[in-house]
Amino acid sequence: MLAARYWLPQDISAHGSTIDQLIGFLHYFMFVLFIGWGIFFVYCLLKFRARGGATARYEAIKAKPSKYAEIVVICIEAALLIGLSMPVWASYRDEPPGNDQNPLTVRVIAQQFAWNMHYPGPDGKFGKTKPGLVDETMNPIGLDESDPAAGDDIVSINNFYVPKGRDVIVRLSSKDVIHSFAVPMLRVKQDAIPGMEIPLWFKAEKSNDEVRASLVKTVTLPSGEDPDEIEAFLTKHRNDVFMADYAKGVAVKGGWVDEDTVAALVQAGIGEVEVAPKHPVNIQCAQLCGLGHYRMLGQMQILEPEAFAAWEKESSAEDEFFDEDEFDDEDEDDEDDEDEDDEDEDDEE
Repeated sequence: MLAARYWLPQDISAHGSTIDQLIGFLHYFMFVLFIGWGIFFVYCLLKFRARGGATARYEAIKAKPSKYAEIVVICIEAALLIGLSMPVWASYRDEPPGNDQNPLTVRVIAQQFAWNMHYPGPDGKFGKTKPGLVDETMNPIGLDESDPAAGDDIVSINNFYVPKGRDVIVRLSSKDVIHSFAVPMLRVKQDAIPGMEIPLWFKAEKSNDEVRASLVKTVTLPSGEDPDEIEAFLTKHRNDVFMADYAKGVAVKGGWVDEDTVAALVQAGIGEVEVAPKHPVNIQCAQLCGLGHYRMLGQMQILEPEAFAAWEKESSAEDEFFDEDEFDDEDEDDEDDEDEDDEDEDDEE
């Protein structure tokens, strides 16, 4: 818990351990380097401080120790790049999942400001897409429903369903500007470039339920007397759910932390509850992509294999569209604030 709070988020991917080891080594190395350069800096301040009778020299120093130091720095940097970084990158890029591993292939199409996931369905074949068929509300990727292969395709917005323990190949692209597909817990980050389809892959070793269970925390409920305290509590835990049943069904495990439930728990004399994020594994856009960049948030839905198979079977007959309000009500408030600001500017003009 301490490491997740002050260091990296927990790693739930098959390949993440080598990345974490590299990051850890580099930070320790840079800390030692920082101490060494700090000592040298203080030495220079004292050694070459202003003193009476000394004259400044304006020509460049050509001493051999200076050249040796430059060579040492170059060698260290080359060792870090060639000896550490490149092998980690090569081991990942040179070993994509093969067909014998039965990987799940998903097209992820980024746009301002959402993530579109396109699954081939049970037949394993992607239906054709055409730019002329794009409809931002009903058909965001332009799926051609007349194509026989598109009959069982699944389209999901901002919800990326994957099975636990199975390789996933992502074919990443963008509809408009440069985005960056980043899932910190899976140690995945790749730019989405317009006009290009870039592959990346990962394997999740924990389901959402397992990750959520590891993030459980006990919180103290507000007294109910101070409205500001209640509002602050609800804002802080707006994306959390209860992790146990309380007060004989007043709050149920998996239920949202909301104003009515909190008030009922306080009235029932409950002082502490266990909560955890409803959506513990986030998809983030790590590239500034426009005014709505802050709300380009998606959710990984990592399911047990049986649950994923059931979801795929149920969803293959119809497109699924994700309601952003399910996990983040702030968007509406932010949009309202923006509208009010626009109205104020119009009034001033």
